[in-house]
Amino acid sequence: MGVLDGFISTWSNARETFGQGVPATGEQFDKSGPLTTMQSNVESAAPGSRWTGAGASAYQTANADHGKVFAQLAALDKQLSSHVTASSEVVAAGRQNLDTIRKWVVDSAAAVPPGKNHDQMVMQIVNKGLGQLREIVTKSNGDLATIGGKIRGLGGEYDALGNQKLAPKEGVGDGVLGDDKGKDEDEDKKSPSEQGAADSEALQNGTLTPEQSERLANNTQLTPEQKGALDNGSLNLPPDQMSYLQGFSREFGDKTPTEIKAIMDASGTDGGKVADAFQLASNPNIHTGLPETDPPSIDQPSGGGKYALPDGVQKVLDGPAMTQPMTSGVFEDGRWIVPPEPDGPLKPAPGLNDLANIVQQGDRSLQHGTALDSGLMAKSQEMLDISNKHSQLGPTDDPPRWYHDNVDPTLQNMLNAVNKDDIVIHDAVTGPGSEKFLNDLTNHQWQDDGLAAGGLFDWVGEDAANDPTGRAAQTAHALAEYTSSHHADLLNLESTRGYTAEGQSLGQVNPELTRDWARAFSPYFDDMVGNNTGGNDALFAPLDPADGTKTEPTNTRQLMSVLMSDQPPMDQEPGSGAPQTASEILFDSTQQHVHKAFENAALSAMPGGPVNDDFAMQSAGRLQAALSLGSFDEAASRFHNTFEAQHASWELQGKLYDLGAGAVDQFGAPGTAASDIASFTKDFVIGPEPVEGKPPNVTIPGTFPTERFMAEVLANNGAGNMAALDGIYQNGALNPAPNQTGDATYGAYHNAIGAYLNSVGQPGDIDNLIQSYWNIYTSSVVGAT
Repeated sequence: MGVLDGFISTWSNARETFGQGVPATGEQFDKSGPLTTMQSNVESAAPGSRWTGAGASAYQTANADHGKVFAQLAALDKQLSSHVTASSEVVAAGRQNLDTIRKWVVDSAAAVPPGKNHDQMVMQIVNKGLGQLREIVTKSNGDLATIGGKIRGLGGEYDALGNQKLAPKEGVGDGVLGDDKGKDEDEDKKSPSEQGAADSEALQNGTLTPEQSERLANNTQLTPEQKGALDNGSLNLPPDQMSYLQGFSREFGDKTPTEIKAIMDASGTDGGKVADAFQLASNPNIHTGLPETDPPSIDQPSGGGKYALPDGVQKVLDGPAMTQPMTSGVFEDGRWIVPPEPDGPLKPAPGLNDLANIVQQGDRSLQHGTALDSGLMAKSQEMLDISNKHSQLGPTDDPPRWYHDNVDPTLQNMLNAVNKDDIVIHDAVTGPGSEKFLNDLTNHQWQDDGLAAGGLFDWVGEDAANDPTGRAAQTAHALAEYTSSHHADLLNLESTRGYTAEGQSLGQVNPELTRDWARAFSPYFDDMVGNNTGGNDALFAPLDPADGTKTEPTNTRQLMSVLMSDQPPMDQEPGSGAPQTASEILFDSTQQHVHKAFENAALSAMPGGPVNDDFAMQSAGRLQAALSLGSFDEAASRFHNTFEAQHASWELQGKLYDLGAGAVDQFGAPGTAASDIASFTKDFVIGPEPVEGKPPNVTIPGTFPTERFMAEVLANNGAGNMAALDGIYQNGALNPAPNQTGDATYGAYHNAIGAYLNSVGQPGDIDNLIQSYWNIYTSSVVGAT
């Protein structure tokens, strides 16, 4: 059998599925005319004005109800007729399209000229024809299945009319026919899961009543207290509510995410509640107090779980993350005439993108450890791993371009869908396999520069100050340990090696991801060197404990070197409105922590205050040293020359200072504008310009800027002998330092601040605190390698 014969055989089999003869239309099912006549006859038999009293009222009610039944039956008949006619049109169109494809394939094959490429050209024609044939059959089956669902939905409405009460109940006597006492008896007998399934079916069919909509809303909403318990992983729901949610969810059956998304889109404001039901029903951290059963029961649920998701959703979550498109091939007589072959690059599995869209259509505050989110995260990790390996590509192919086009749009959407689920993200970063996940996340050259990947960590910094579970601190700590221990790889990404002599850094390849990490770390920079100055719940264990074994903050320094790899352009002007780079975020946050430590230490020297906070000054020295050394390390990874790295680091920190000083109060002291002191304190932050051949790797600034800052903090709190500052302190701020022109002005300014500091507490207290800072800072940078 030839290739063309194989096509004809396959076509014939497909054609048989469409039947023979003229498809029947729905006219034979439409009895709406006689039913409408019966409605009119019944309504004309109303009691009118000649018959009054209780009996007449009862008859009037029953008569009207009877007329309504005929009207509703007539409407249902019209719908049934319309659906049957639509199905006949699908069959007729399918037959016509099949005939068109057969004619095209046969005619095209006949037109192929003889020669050595004849068979190959015929095979291409046949393959295209088979693909179109498959599309027609798939579309027709889908359309017929949709119509069949609508017809099945009418069956329930016919049944409901058949159960209508049109006569008095026995023993009721003169009661009104169809009295409310007898209504909804069947509905009252429904279990919570059956009620959920009934409401789900109504939503899917587009017949959700206001009562059902309200019930769905009530079962998918949580109070603020319940949401707090959900976040803590300790939410208990009534068994009936969980049973309703799981019945509602399971009723979607084997519908694909694409079909479910279409239903949600057609359901208006009720559509998003579908996602809410999926999230709550599938959350294994929600319990009801009932005992567990095996298998789990939706009628007596002990809690949520993956089993409560629709079969169609579970199928997607249990299936492969990536699929290989294949030609259909030709199979005949028990063997492949034309074997299927790969048809294009790997693609994300169907349904995953729609599933991500479903999640994002719901209430994002319900995303705390759900099986739906966990499944999507697992598929994301699998897809990320496969796309990074790109084993199907040839040596001359461009992997990033391939996954930018074929993978990233779906993968980034999936990450956006789970980025509100702090429990799932925490487990991915702190649990088994976290190192591989972070390796894949950082080495992937994201189409959006890492925006979606970085979005996974937006909640970490936001939750730092209110972190009752410790989840934010634990996630930040695991991320910090990874960044520090992998700093060399993150400054020279393996996935980029070969494009240049060396690889590129995380900040160069994925700047948005690097910035989100910087924001996640910002509340914890002080904790990294062992001193919590506020801004978080003090749950972050130090990366470099202040235990006296060493002064150099090695781990914090390594982390900061990675963040320094995302840098602003050197020609960027302050106030340009450009987004902050990771190095800017790091620089500004570090300075705020350092100066908060200065402020705490200064206030501790006031009479009646706590013991002088020498530890705050030592921690500030270690943190400032980590920043300086981290900046040098990043530059050294690029230049491989000590002096060039020194100078590049000094220039970068100067640029960061200039950009930050014009926008924020670097020191945080009340009444002090950063721009007023920027020219004076820049040397304090970055030191003088380095000189080639002079150690150490970073320059050492002077101590007077620290004295001035602490003096201003104390003056703003009315400490010491304020008369010592006469002429240089006014309106809550110290005057800028005068220029050193050779006269006595600068010396007088310097001596006045020194005299003022000596008037606070015991003589020498402030000097001792400042000396602690500089001892730690200089020993850290001088002894560093």
